Amino acid sequence: MGMLDAVADRIGRGETVEFRPAGDSMAPLIHSRQRVRVAPVDAALVEPGDIVLARVSGTVYLHLVSAVDTARRRVQIANNRGRVNGWTGRDRVFGICLDVDGVARPGAAAKVRRPPVPAVRAEPLSTRRMELLPLRVGHAGEMARVLGDPVLHEFIGGAPLAAGALRERYARLAAGSPDPAVVWCNWVLRLRGDGPLVGTVQATVTPGRDTAETAWVIGTPWQGRGLATEAALAVTAWLARLPVGLLVAHIHPDHHASAAVAAACGLAPTPHREDGEIRWERRTGSAPAAGS
Repeated sequence: MGMLDAVADRIGRGETVEFRPAGDSMAPLIHSRQRVRVAPVDAALVEPGDIVLARVSGTVYLHLVSAVDTARRRVQIANNRGRVNGWTGRDRVFGICLDVDGVARPGAAAKVRRPPVPAVRAEPLSTRRMELLPLRVGHAGEMARVLGDPVLHEFIGGAPLAAGALRERYARLAAGSPDPAVVWCNWVLRLRGDGPLVGTVQATVTPGRDTAETAWVIGTPWQGRGLATEAALAVTAWLARLPVGLLVAHIHPDHHASAAVAAACGLAPTPHREDGEIRWERRTGSAPAAGS
């Protein structure tokens, strides 16, 4: 097996590979022995100007993409000297060159093929002081009392729901999102030792976009004890292990307590606002430790 065949095999297993190709067929974009880094590619995103690793006539090479035929699911490959080698199917395009000697190729990172996210459903989690239990319809009666203070809704919107209305809402949440591309994960928070329910945490996961949006609510009598931070840390750590690459929260600019929770979970405010709320984000990598 040649070097590039071995590289293609590793990329096929989802690895990002660094190597030094021999030959100057891609000069001046890539000279012989320059270090290149190649990652698995979503071939549907490839554009002219990308450098890809593709198999043509049984041989693996680095090629410059000169044209894309979307209707026929193929790309035209060439070298940097203007020679067009022909068309090859997307299924023969394995990887995309991310950088050459540490210099990033424009737009390449956004075309990396992400590993599939496992089937997602809320799992029981625990922290030092709480059990995070997947939401059930039977939680509605007790949660109606937890969420009954109108002050809680100053920033999250809406109004307190009676137990019957909350039961209907929880039945919809427990049934799952009507959009198959979106997964609803909801937990209620119970203090250890058969303590009361004290709040909720939720995560709306969109595996295809590698994103999860989180939110949390703690009942008024239990606020100021760090419980929201403890629960949110547990959920964001769980999301990072799925893995989910981007964590998001939308927080009212005057809700300083919720902003402090987001910051403790490693999220940072962005310039973007939606419906008057600030969008906070964090790229996962090293997750803050959950208090478990």
